[in-house]
Amino acid sequence: MSIDFSKKEQREGYLQNKLDDLLDGINASYGQSLLDELMIRLEATIDDFNKEVDDLMDSLKKSSDEKEKLLQQIKSGEIEDPNEDKPQPVDGEDSDEKQELSEWEKRLEGIS
Repeated sequence: MSIDFSKKEQREGYLQNKLDDLLDGINASYGQSLLDELMIRLEATIDDFNKEVDDLMDSLKKSSDEKEKLLQQIKSGEIEDPNEDKPQPVDGEDSDEKQELSEWEKRLEGIS
């Protein structure tokens, strides 16, 4: 007997059969109400898990898209590659401004 766990009805049937086997001893007093509550909680747990996985996948997709877009911008020259060697400031240039920009770029890289 093959069970397709991607189908809700077959998952519920499988769990129902297994739980019926386990609850035979207490079935007369609490069986059905206990089983109903357990099924409700299992469904809620599975729904929460699926939602969290979907949110995680959406987040990964968004991050991947942003990185791909940034890479394309770097390749097209719209944005300078932060890993390329930059010319050193010549005496007389405002080296403090260059240093602040460099620190800001490092923080920006740390965020992404």
